[in-house]
Amino acid sequence: MRKDNKNYFSEIDIYVGLDVHKNNWDVSIYVGNIHFKSISISPPSCKILVDVLEKNFIGGRYHVVYEAGFSGFWIYDELTEKGIDCVVVSPADIPMSNKNKNFKTDRNDSKQLAQKLRSGLLEGIHIPEKVQREHRALLRLRNKYVKDRTRIKNYIKSNLMFFGKVIGKDYEDTKSWSKRFIESLSGIEYLSKEGKGVITELLKMLCIYDETLKDVEKRIKQLSLTQQYNQDVEILCSVPGISTLSAMVMLIEIGDFNRFTDTNKLKSYVGLIPQEHSSGEKEIKTGITKRGNKFLKKIIIEVSWVAIRKDKTLLSTYTRLTKRMKGSKAIIIIAGILLNRIRSIMRKREQYKIAA
Repeated sequence: MRKDNKNYFSEIDIYVGLDVHKNNWDVSIYVGNIHFKSISISPPSCKILVDVLEKNFIGGRYHVVYEAGFSGFWIYDELTEKGIDCVVVSPADIPMSNKNKNFKTDRNDSKQLAQKLRSGLLEGIHIPEKVQREHRALLRLRNKYVKDRTRIKNYIKSNLMFFGKVIGKDYEDTKSWSKRFIESLSGIEYLSKEGKGVITELLKMLCIYDETLKDVEKRIKQLSLTQQYNQDVEILCSVPGISTLSAMVMLIEIGDFNRFTDTNKLKSYVGLIPQEHSSGEKEIKTGITKRGNKFLKKIIIEVSWVAIRKDKTLLSTYTRLTKRMKGSKAIIIIAGILLNRIRSIMRKREQYKIAA
C-alpha cells in the first residue's frame, strides 16, 4: 500500500455500518466487497469514527448508516457537517434473512447494515430540521403527559373499585372527570389514615398533571401563533374536526407537505395503508398496517369522525361504505380521502371548502 500517496483512496467508496448503543458503537467497515475491519467505539464519538476513516482511507468517499432509535439524529448531524454521507434507516425496512435473525449479534448487525448499504438495499428515512425536532419534542411531551394522567385516573378508579367506594351516580363521571367529581373523591372516608393517604397522593399527582398539561398546551398555543406556523394552522383549522392542537401535530410531524409527491406516500407515512399478503394469484389484504406515524394516524382518524358529521360528501361516502363493511373500516377510507384533501389545500395554500 502506498502510504505516501494522500489520494490513494480517492473516488473509492467506503461503507460503514453502525450498531448504536448507549455506551458503545459496533462499527463495521467495508471497502467494496471486502470487509476491512470491525471495531468498537466506547464511549460513542463521531470524532473517533471520522479519525479512523481519515487515517485508514485518506480521500475516500465515506458512507455511513445506522438505525433510527433512541439516539435520534445527532449522529447524522455531526457526520453530515463533516461532509460525510449518512443514512438513517428504519429497523423495519432492513431486509433480514432467517440466518441473520438466528445469528444476531451487535457486530453482525453492523456488518449487515454496511453490506446492505453497499448493495443499495437501504432507503433512508426523512430527517426533520433541527428546530422542527425540538418543536416535535414539545408536542410529544404533551402526549406523554396525557398518557401518564390517564394512568393515574385508572389507578384511582381501581382503588375505588377495590375498596367498594362507588359514590352513586358521581362514579359514572369518571369519563369526564369534572371538578365536582374530583372534589367528591377527596371527601371519601377510609378506615385508616394510610388508606386515605393513598387517594390523597393520587389526587395530588392528578392535579400536578392537569397543571403541567395546561402549561404545555399554552406553549403549543403560543407556538401556533408564531410566523412559522400561524398561516398553516389557519388553513388546517378550516378542515372540520381539526383544532389548533391537532393542526400543530400535523404540521410538526409531517413538516413540508410538498415532500410527498403523491397522496399514497403520505398515507404510507401516516400508516393508512392495508397490510397485504400476496402469493401467486392470491392477494389477501388485512387491516391497516401497524407501521406509520402513530400520532398522525390517531389525529386523522379522530378528525374523520367529526368531518363526516359536517361534510355531506364525506357522510354520503361513509354511508355507502358501511353497507358493505364495518364503520371502523369505513372511517379508515374516509381518513384517506380527507388526508388527500388536506394535502391538496396545503399545497395550494387555500382553505377547506365544505360541500353545501
